[in-house]
Amino acid sequence: MGTLRGDNGGGDRPQEGGGLPDLPPEWGTVIIPDDPGALDDEGAKIRRQFRRATVRRRWRRRLHLAPEPVRRTTDDSPGLAVPLLIMSIAVIATLVSLFAVAWPGHAPRTTPHVAPPSSSAPVAVSLAGLTLFDAAGTAIPIKDVAPAIILLVEGCSCEHLITTTVDAVGAETSPKPGKPTTVLVVATRVPTLPIGLDTAVPIKAAADPNNSVRAAVPALTADRTTSAVLVDSTGKVTKISRNVTSTTDFADDLQSLH
Repeated sequence: MGTLRGDNGGGDRPQEGGGLPDLPPEWGTVIIPDDPGALDDEGAKIRRQFRRATVRRRWRRRLHLAPEPVRRTTDDSPGLAVPLLIMSIAVIATLVSLFAVAWPGHAPRTTPHVAPPSSSAPVAVSLAGLTLFDAAGTAIPIKDVAPAIILLVEGCSCEHLITTTVDAVGAETSPKPGKPTTVLVVATRVPTLPIGLDTAVPIKAAADPNNSVRAAVPALTADRTTSAVLVDSTGKVTKISRNVTSTTDFADDLQSLH
């Protein structure tokens, strides 16, 4: 049994509730057991808490973390297990990613670069199925006017280019038998033709509001420069010239339209 004593065995009686004099009141009732072995459980618990605090301080020093603030340590105090687990997972994930990238036979696949088609090479494209319209709304099927030189002149009056193209077609020294070559001037709205053109050469102005000609020719899909498209008598594209400034870009190919 624990014994409650005064200051000299026979002095003043202890305070009510068993408290000892001169001790902080927040300590509550202090009981001194007759057998010190009764405190073994509490001692083991305190020693366990001290060991945990020592381990935490050691790991915080190794990880260069700020010292833990001084506070009461209990069995419920959080330890370093969770932070260490998170760091371990992050390190393992990083190492796995590095091995996956550097592992032989697992090089990242790349898409081979495909060069765009040359503007001077024949392209297996046919415009025979396209139909344009003149200022009166009359349909102009490409197959009906082929062979033809289609001048795409969006945003350009191009009077000199149109005139010299008509002259180049009219100046053919050895015209082939069959249909003559038509000069077809095309824009999103019907373009205005220059005056004084050679009347012996078929020439038409047509609207292509949907840019169907450019959409049908892969080399011109994203191109908006003045261009020339040569079409043979079957409607097949035989020559594409982008950013045209004169007939010298395609004059040598006029004979191949028939």
